[in-house]
Amino acid sequence: MKDKEEFSTGSNLGISMVESYGMFFRHYDFASLLELENKYNQIPKMHIYMVVKAPKIIFVRDSIKIDEKYIDLEIKIMDDRADDKVEFRLINNLKNQELEVVLSPNKDDLEIKDALGNYVLKANSFMFLIANGYVMDCEVVYIGRSFGKDGERTVYERLKSHSTLQKIYAEKEDDKSIFLSSWDFDRNTIGFLSPIEQDKQKSFDIFIKQLEITERPYDLIRKKQEINFTEAALIRYFQPKYNDIMKYRFPSKTHTEYSDLFKENVDYVSVEIDTKRLHVKLYSEVIPAQFEHNPFYDLKDKRSKYDFFRIV
Repeated sequence: MKDKEEFSTGSNLGISMVESYGMFFRHYDFASLLELENKYNQIPKMHIYMVVKAPKIIFVRDSIKIDEKYIDLEIKIMDDRADDKVEFRLINNLKNQELEVVLSPNKDDLEIKDALGNYVLKANSFMFLIANGYVMDCEVVYIGRSFGKDGERTVYERLKSHSTLQKIYAEKEDDKSIFLSSWDFDRNTIGFLSPIEQDKQKSFDIFIKQLEITERPYDLIRKKQEINFTEAALIRYFQPKYNDIMKYRFPSKTHTEYSDLFKENVDYVSVEIDTKRLHVKLYSEVIPAQFEHNPFYDLKDKRSKYDFFRIV
């Protein structure tokens, strides 16, 4: 269609996705997360997930001291940092010295409760640290998505049975822990006018005309396409170890969803993630640990698309 071709050269139609909600959890949290998502509607329906490796973090059993006022404990981080122990003092709200201390075999889950089952503390060591402002570096080893036809399928349903996740657990180093993270992305913008266009009025007219093709301009790029492009950009950026199929080359050109993406009249893809509020820095074998990640890919010509999709 002529107008669409003109639009791709006169201005830019692109996908700019901004992370709006992210959370970390463990594989056995699926049931409770699905309940929060479906029954109570307390968390967004998220379609992008990451599998990450974090340093193994344990509660030190001998450090746990309880009196009527306080509970003292120590957490040890199993990495190469010089100061690898963190001490905490918690208020003993039950004002009871006769409390049961239950530590998991891996020493990463701790429960402190009274005889009636009232908890003073129930925590995972990693979650406890980041909740208290300690920054942890997490390696992104796999990125995936779950959407379904109309967004009915979310990451929790996808991860309940996942062969790659099982492989990652099986190959995990003794000094590492595996965590999962789910992400919700909002569209930041659908397009912009090129600052180098000589005829800005013509570009603006083409841009407006293209948006008027549909009653809802956002239908130019469907939600499912956004999720697919977001996953693709993140994999292209982090190049995670276990995304072997898509690390250097996307699936076969006959793979319907990605061949459709290649045909889309999209001039750029950008993704923004900021994990400061989560107290986690993400990294991979090719990206250093940092809070902010802003991959941007120019797709205005065929060569750029071939490079983005790793098609040779």
